[in-house]
Amino acid sequence: MKHILFYAAICIALSACANPHPQTITRVVTPPSLLMVPVAKPAKPNPKTATQKDIAVFIVEQNAAIDACNARLNILKKWSKNQHGYR
Repeated sequence: MKHILFYAAICIALSACANPHPQTITRVVTPPSLLMVPVAKPAKPNPKTATQKDIAVFIVEQNAAIDACNARLNILKKWSKNQHGYR
């Protein structure tokens, strides 16, 4: 009987520590503006007049634009994790 009363007292005491209405803090955080600027899209060569060199230059420029976008996405991912406290 002593044990039951002891455990009941502990349960009552611990339940008083619980917060029935946890406070949620919400804040709007915008990403750095430099990361929100669009990456320039390379101009497509004219299919009627384009040479192989024009196509090759287009492919290289397109790959560079994709790499720039991916780099920005990785920076945004790291920034977002830092904002939310994730590691």
